[in-house]
Amino acid sequence: MIYWTFFAGFIFAMLFWWHSTTLNQQTMASQPNWQGSLIVQPDELKCQGDYFQFTGVDEKGHRLRVSGYLKAAHEKQQLEKIRRPVKILVRGQIQTIDQPGNLNQFNYRTYCFSKGITNLLSKTTVVSWQPIQASNPIVGIFGLLHTWRNNMRLYCQQLPKLMQTYALSLLIGFKDEAFDEDMEGVTTLGLLHLFSLSGLHVFYFCWLLRQLFLRLRVTKETTSILLICFLPAFLIIGGGSGSLFRSIMMAELGMLGTTLKRRHTQLNVWSITMLVNLVFDPYVILSMGGQLSYLLSFLLIFVGSYSSFRRAWVLNIVSLPIILFHTYQWHLLTSFANFLIIPIFSNFVMPLVIMSAATFWLIPQLSSWFTVGLQLFHQLVTLLSKLPGQIIFGKPPLAFTAVLVIISLAWIAFPRYKRRISWLLLSCYLMGFIWIHFPLHGEVTFVDVGQGDSILIRMPFNRSVTVIDTGGKVGFLKPAWAKGPEKKHTPPVLDYLHSLGISKVNTLCLSHQDADHIGDAGVLLAGIKVKQVVIPKGMENSRGFQSKVKPFLQKSALLPVLADQKVANLPFEIVHPFVEGKGENHDSLTLWAKFGDDNFIFSGDLDQAGERDIIARYPQLQASVVKLGHHGSKTASAKDYLSQIRAKIGVISAGKNNHYGHPNPETLQTLKQLKIQSVSTIDEGMISYRFTSHGFTNWRFVRRNYEKDTVH
Repeated sequence: MIYWTFFAGFIFAMLFWWHSTTLNQQTMASQPNWQGSLIVQPDELKCQGDYFQFTGVDEKGHRLRVSGYLKAAHEKQQLEKIRRPVKILVRGQIQTIDQPGNLNQFNYRTYCFSKGITNLLSKTTVVSWQPIQASNPIVGIFGLLHTWRNNMRLYCQQLPKLMQTYALSLLIGFKDEAFDEDMEGVTTLGLLHLFSLSGLHVFYFCWLLRQLFLRLRVTKETTSILLICFLPAFLIIGGGSGSLFRSIMMAELGMLGTTLKRRHTQLNVWSITMLVNLVFDPYVILSMGGQLSYLLSFLLIFVGSYSSFRRAWVLNIVSLPIILFHTYQWHLLTSFANFLIIPIFSNFVMPLVIMSAATFWLIPQLSSWFTVGLQLFHQLVTLLSKLPGQIIFGKPPLAFTAVLVIISLAWIAFPRYKRRISWLLLSCYLMGFIWIHFPLHGEVTFVDVGQGDSILIRMPFNRSVTVIDTGGKVGFLKPAWAKGPEKKHTPPVLDYLHSLGISKVNTLCLSHQDADHIGDAGVLLAGIKVKQVVIPKGMENSRGFQSKVKPFLQKSALLPVLADQKVANLPFEIVHPFVEGKGENHDSLTLWAKFGDDNFIFSGDLDQAGERDIIARYPQLQASVVKLGHHGSKTASAKDYLSQIRAKIGVISAGKNNHYGHPNPETLQTLKQLKIQSVSTIDEGMISYRFTSHGFTNWRFVRRNYEKDTVH
């Protein structure tokens, strides 16, 4: 058995290498001006406000993720009229898909590669489009299935709001911004797997078809053959996820074995399914959905005879390490919620959604009545998610996660030693929790938030956690047709905090009112406990603070400050501003501190005049590491200022291809003249300085293509 395991692992490694190599070879080089025709399926085109996105295939077979902004309402209307496969002529910028800029961030590159997408086409302009006539029957069938899926999407969007969200996700695997907004309770309780098309949905699909064929007096044998033919179509209509592929493949093999009178064990069916899936998509095993789908279906082979409660408990124990590795948190009520909710979901919610969608075209009122029952279920889930019990565990290392999974499997496989293994498992979780939550080192981390600032300062053993700014996007006024639904997102700094197991921030410092510094402050305050918020005095009266921060303060204390003012549990000295202002660039909160062997200064968007005021007031001030003001703009980083504080490293926090041209060439020339090393989040991604109480320090750069440890 162990030899077959190693052989399967070797085969997977070779498949993954071959698949990755093929995709890398298909990746096109960056091109500022590219024009070409792309074949686009109607269900892959999305318009929200003036923003559009779709996936297209060019003449050479490259799959591109295309995005851009529309200039007029009639352009949006034309795209929204597309109901069948089309060939679209586009112009834009070809970009390679970067690795994530932050540690523990969602890997968009891996996600795209799993979909066969090799490049991004941004700043896209749609030149023209025309319907395509597929001469190849197979291509025509695929286009027909995508057309059906798109028609089902448009049909489901007519349902009442909550029913619409459930129908889109449960019937065709389509999740939009409304899903993220409505399903917060589902996510908190770890019930998201119910909305990933898998075995339950395949069961209902097969059952409905069997009932239809039964009414048509089709024999059981013929019905099985027809199901074998129709199930692959459901894979496309359902969105083609890894969990759906697994469920359909296992169902196909089971029915095929029955039809050919050659029964296979469930384990053989599972193994064949996994190998076939890996041939087509080796990346499926890297996603949380793929890992949970195959692991839990493997377990069900052996624990299918358990009682419902015992089976739910076992599945939750084994899946916990993987959930923690990907989401960093777990709710104490997850096991209870799965035991309580799954039967209701299977026997009540799914039939309700199917009946609502099936009858809406004939009796729309029925859907409204069904939605009332759905709301009761949704309120139950929301109520459970609001109960205390959310644990921010942090991200366990990969090797440690594997150990936890193996011990969890041993807990099932060796019932004679269950008590000893239980103690071992609990001890491992406790040691992992302590290791993550009480690190020996501290860190100063410049989070890659694009065009903006966000910095985390954590002291050794988590003695204090400080966040300076949160990042955020600058908004622009748009006409009514261009306004889409607000996208709910998690700020990179909040995601990183959770991955470190941090559930409380001692101090949130907001340098000034610009959106690229405080735009995500509201989301951060809503997503994590913040004890106090420090701002430059006078900023509390600004429009930016009133709209972006004040409504979310709740239990957080607000402290407007001036230079030399002391703040409890803040490991900084405040060196600016000197007078009350309006929260503008020249009023930026500026902080100085020593960490490890280096002195740091953080100055927001402070201009050169403010920098000169600081060195005039504090002539002995020194800082070997400088967070360059205003993202490296020429309005900051005065030469005499950098020279007097004896800067050695200048950190620039800016966005790739930003509209402002940051960092400015004049600033880079100043750094070069003063022999100051510059590092930028544009090139390095997240920049982290780690230190210990004993003086050891090192820098860690998360580059776009690799990670690197560097000691200065």
